[in-house]
Amino acid sequence: MKPLAVITGGTSGIGLATAWRLRDRYRLALTYAHDSERAAAAEARLGPESRAFAFDVGSDAEVQAGYRNLKNHFGAEPEVLVNCAGVKGMQRFFLQGCTLKGCQELMNLHYFGTLRMVKQVLPGMYSRRRGSIVNLSSVSACGGYRGLIGYSEAKAAVECFTKNLAVEVAHRGLTVSCVRPALVETALTAEMAVRLDPTSLNQPLGRWIQSDEVAQAIAFLLESGGVVNGQIVTLDGANLVMKVPLR
Repeated sequence: MKPLAVITGGTSGIGLATAWRLRDRYRLALTYAHDSERAAAAEARLGPESRAFAFDVGSDAEVQAGYRNLKNHFGAEPEVLVNCAGVKGMQRFFLQGCTLKGCQELMNLHYFGTLRMVKQVLPGMYSRRRGSIVNLSSVSACGGYRGLIGYSEAKAAVECFTKNLAVEVAHRGLTVSCVRPALVETALTAEMAVRLDPTSLNQPLGRWIQSDEVAQAIAFLLESGGVVNGQIVTLDGANLVMKVPLR
């Protein structure tokens, strides 16, 4: 029987692209917080070894109940966790216009949501001495971008957590890594796409990064066999090398 992979935010965007990449090797548990119709469509397209579960990774209670449901459904604990859950839409967050509550919500979803899911899967992986975790960050985690207060800091926390956890669990044969893309063309960035010239993005690449390109990097990390561990893999077409800000 195929091992189980859990992908948060797995019914759209990068999460769904990752599901397509992994579907031949894993049974898939996809989580989502909104849009049950989209989740049903993802299930139907991915096939009978995939199942979508509705719960918000920003809630302790929902994560605990949802994780229990997916374990009961598949009769197994996951060997893979990919944390892709994120905000519903990409917005600008300037300090004078954002609220403390808004920043806390971003941290709760991205950092604490990642931590909550890891806390669920880690005991099983730890006892089996087998498992891989991949978290999703953003080039904005490096700082120096206008209008990303709250979001950038949350992603930076994910990266720090990734490195710390990798060191903590490596002796049990577990891997924990992170993918850090620049601007990716997804439903989350649709509002930005309307007002941006694609050739001005992710210089010098000069285009949107595609979800499947991020999924390919995630699949590579899962297949590294422990050689690649605690790493932040940047997918930006040399954007950070040139130090070109997100527009």
